[in-house]
Amino acid sequence: MSIIFLFQLILFEEFKQSFAEDFNLFGEAGQAYSIEISIGRPGQKLNVIVDTGSATLAIASYLRPDSDKYFHLKNSTSIYDSGQEIQAQYSQGTWVGKLVSDYVHFPSMLNVPEVRCDIALITKSHKFFMNGSGWQGLLGLAYLPVGAWGDNVIVGSWLDSMDHMLNKPMSFELKLCSVQGVTNATHYGNLKILDDQMVDKQSFMFRTPVLRKRWFVVGVLSVQVMSDTVSSEAHKLNIKNNATYNVTQSRSVYEINEEICQRMNEQKSIVDSGTTNIRLPDEMFRQVVNDLRNAAQTSNVLILDEFWYHGEAACWPEPQRWSLPRLAIHLLDFDAENQYFTLELPPQNYMRVVSARNNSGSGGSVSEFCYKLGLEAGGKETVLGYTAMEGLQNYMRVVSARNNSGSGGSVSEFCYKLGLEAGGKETVLGYTAMEGLQVVFNRSAGWIGWKTSNCGPNATISGPYNTSSSLLVRCKLIEPLSDAAISIKAAQWTLFVISMVALGVLVYLLTPCIKMLIMKPLPRSQQISLSQAALVEQEGT
Repeated sequence: MSIIFLFQLILFEEFKQSFAEDFNLFGEAGQAYSIEISIGRPGQKLNVIVDTGSATLAIASYLRPDSDKYFHLKNSTSIYDSGQEIQAQYSQGTWVGKLVSDYVHFPSMLNVPEVRCDIALITKSHKFFMNGSGWQGLLGLAYLPVGAWGDNVIVGSWLDSMDHMLNKPMSFELKLCSVQGVTNATHYGNLKILDDQMVDKQSFMFRTPVLRKRWFVVGVLSVQVMSDTVSSEAHKLNIKNNATYNVTQSRSVYEINEEICQRMNEQKSIVDSGTTNIRLPDEMFRQVVNDLRNAAQTSNVLILDEFWYHGEAACWPEPQRWSLPRLAIHLLDFDAENQYFTLELPPQNYMRVVSARNNSGSGGSVSEFCYKLGLEAGGKETVLGYTAMEGLQNYMRVVSARNNSGSGGSVSEFCYKLGLEAGGKETVLGYTAMEGLQVVFNRSAGWIGWKTSNCGPNATISGPYNTSSSLLVRCKLIEPLSDAAISIKAAQWTLFVISMVALGVLVYLLTPCIKMLIMKPLPRSQQISLSQAALVEQEGT
């Protein structure tokens, strides 16, 4: 076990004792949030990433060069090995493994019972595990269609097994709190499993619909930089990029630009806690980063272009208190097709801390603090990562924070990276978009709820706001038929046409018979027959 991971666990225990609410999620800078899991009998404890971008519980089952911690199949007396091979591919990394089932429970969630479920035991992987990471697998919480696959194999999910055992649907809540100080790069949070009835009784939250039950596909209408001179009220948003200012019922409203919201969702927009950054379509990424860069220059903050556009870290001699503007993420509202609400993320969300070191040396002190932007370009997809779920100060992300003692003086380093990145045509809200917020995923009802949190960056939510017409239609958020669905429809129509032609031929062939039946004299009554016979006799005389 690495020294870094031991240090992380010590910090985790300290923070658990410092707060009334225990955290059960933690992770190193740049890595997603993970939770402790116990698998098999006797239980083997491992750490797995909480991932809303997949549906399979996948666990390492082999010794890796960078980690000696993995699941030992032979040590579990309750395991069932199906002997079937399965695989999975992610935006970064692939693995192959075999399908087994065993008992699973979470020591930190006492209200969640132990359940037997399908498990993918990873036997080989490529660029899946990060060097020095403190996790050995991932817990997929999305819908079954995005699970692992194999020949004639259906891999069930842990949540589906839980629903089946309890005979009722369950929801889950992610409360992501980010780092707990400027000299610490380890982030903390909490995962809760909730009964759907409990969710319905919770206090008000903003809800966005799940448009497609595979990933958590949502409608991201736009992402823009808010004005740095106004409050977080919606009528003071900087609307030059993708909104039109209107006033309805004495309230400021923004008419979402159709072209931009269509571009945001061209491939898909998903909420993915297993992704770090906010990933935007290339053109939107450039627009947002240009606005942030201009705002930084206006505030006399000197940051090189390599930081903004090429994912390089930026470092300072002390922790930064950012005066940069907030990011506004507009999401389709669940309650009405013509409504939306806005997540307002402070710079601490998207300026990610990569490292924070304090090294002692001789003679004086030298400090350096580095940050990374928590946004990225994302092909045709939009993903809301965990940065969007953390509190205020979300988009400038801390990547690491270390303090090393020595003799005489000190040398400190605090480095940051941008929590945004470009990704072609995709939009992904990674965990950068969730920090500082409580996010409820109701899988059965098909919505994601957002509300402010008492921990993490001070992210806020505003709305709902009305528009003049249906955003589903204008932004083309109504899911088009897939190729398979189109093929089925075509086959149905082809079968219908063939049936009609066959029916027509059958009617044509039977026409003579039908005509004979119609023209054949009908049997007559006795009285009529006698009258006709008498008539014939009279004519004969």
